[in-house]
Amino acid sequence: MADRPGWAADVRDAATQTLTTLPVLTGREEDWRFTPPTDLGLDGAAFEAPGPAEAPQLPGGPRAASLALDDGAPSDPVLSALPEGVVVAELGAALAAHEALVRERLYGLIGFGQRPEALNAASWDGGLFVYVPRGADVELPIEAIHTATGRSGRVFGRSLVVVEDGARATVIERYTSGDFPSPLSASSVVELYVGQDAELEHVSVIGWGDGVRHHAQLRARVDRDARFRSVVVTLGGDVVRVEPTVVCAGPGSDARALGLYFAGEDQHFEHRVVARHEAPQSYSNLLYKGAIQDRAHTVFFGNLVVPPGAPGTDAYQTNRNLVLNEGARADTIPFLEIETAEVKCSHAGAVGRVDDEHLFYLQSRGVPEAQGKRLIVMGFLQEVLEMVRLEELRHELEDAVKAKLA
Repeated sequence: MADRPGWAADVRDAATQTLTTLPVLTGREEDWRFTPPTDLGLDGAAFEAPGPAEAPQLPGGPRAASLALDDGAPSDPVLSALPEGVVVAELGAALAAHEALVRERLYGLIGFGQRPEALNAASWDGGLFVYVPRGADVELPIEAIHTATGRSGRVFGRSLVVVEDGARATVIERYTSGDFPSPLSASSVVELYVGQDAELEHVSVIGWGDGVRHHAQLRARVDRDARFRSVVVTLGGDVVRVEPTVVCAGPGSDARALGLYFAGEDQHFEHRVVARHEAPQSYSNLLYKGAIQDRAHTVFFGNLVVPPGAPGTDAYQTNRNLVLNEGARADTIPFLEIETAEVKCSHAGAVGRVDDEHLFYLQSRGVPEAQGKRLIVMGFLQEVLEMVRLEELRHELEDAVKAKLA
């Protein structure tokens, strides 16, 4: 990519220096006991490049703007229908072209105090930058497509989205590749700022092919009376660990973290979802649902954090898992950290299997067993699918789940 301006180069140097001082993760740490960092290729030498693979064809409707990144390599965005003042750019190019907008917030939510964050800050190649000024309404989605080609064994990306007061936008980020015969590691960091009375929906669709190990971090800061919705869909990749965090930073803020995952064969997915309330009278809702089959393993860790000074918090957390056969496994760990009185907080986690009576009922009405199981799974996941506002994307995800079931 092009040379970075001095301030950005200084930050990268600082992250690189910090990385040398941080202890190497061993997998014995409490936060890493389910997904060892070595499985993600987060440290040490990069994997050997697995070689090129044919990229899958992606459906897509009209977009306000789109950006394609192959192996993190920057490209020029395609701009179609952006209101005045809205900026969509490749993040590396925006460091200089939009310095006043980027410099104040980049690394502000996810810095480099921990080893995975420092590795990304020191090594990211390219990413998405979106800036929506005060009061602007971007009606069509903005989309970034992150593709791994296999020409490199490690891919790093970073995104920054800023939605100012009273503005509205939808941002989709896809992660996709063909199948690889050997491992490839990916790291992505997404920072999201939602201003007062603004509205942002951010959708992550993780649809990697075989061989990919992905560590994804996402953090959103939601200001007074703002509305934020994170949707994480995890369907592809060998080992995937996703860490969405929503921070209710202003009174009246509304943050929702929705997740859908379907793991099969030997896939391992971990989702660590946190809602942190730093202001009174704020609302959050974490809802993650997943289906697991074959020899796959999923982990959900959810946490509602209410420090002192946030009375009136209204927060909910739910994780439900449907195990489709013996040998598949799901772990669910809902957690609460509440240090304030006068709050309403609840959490629930469940792991179950397909109800034999439900399946028998469908078969007694002439529905074949495989089709009956497919109907039950789709019904189980429908609660999350219905909350995906973009109809085109909702149908695409439904088709992807059906294909995996087949």
